[in-house]
Amino acid sequence: MLERLPDGASILIRPIRADDKRFLEDGLRQLSDESVHRRFLSPKRSFSRAELRYLTEVNGRDHAALVAEYPGEPVRRLIAVGRFVRLHDDPQVAEAAITVCDDWQGRGVGSLFAERLAAEARLVGIRRFTATMASENVAAHRLMEKLTAHLEEQPVGYGVSELVADLEDAAVRKQPARPAAQRSAD
Repeated sequence: MLERLPDGASILIRPIRADDKRFLEDGLRQLSDESVHRRFLSPKRSFSRAELRYLTEVNGRDHAALVAEYPGEPVRRLIAVGRFVRLHDDPQVAEAAITVCDDWQGRGVGSLFAERLAAEARLVGIRRFTATMASENVAAHRLMEKLTAHLEEQPVGYGVSELVADLEDAAVRKQPARPAAQRSAD
């Protein structure tokens, strides 16, 4: 689906496919060291075959992933990847992660992905997103804040925090207010 960013650029957002493995590898190699650390909390420059299978062969219910491409680029590449993975011990909770290529950061791609992932998660019964991130990752914290009226943060040590966003709060918050006369008729 084509989506328009606040700066007017159009991007194509679609579910990840098994044939995106090469694009994920290329995207990881093109990320700056800072972006890699923000996403993985450690240096990482390649994926194993098993990781690529896990990241691209998803079922859309317990593990869903979206990717974005910019149709105007001469060479096809992924400019963003976002996913959620349902927790086995609490099926109403999923870990969420979003990565945006360095040259597309700050343009609204992450916000768009967060909203789309939250909507997809609510459809399959997920009520909360968790995210483990560097405590100083201000952009990721702001992204999680956009998803909920109630964000919990727990420091887990070594400059890392776990955030929990209540997606039901977000759904209620984003609904337009109904006129008082309409509310009293209910």
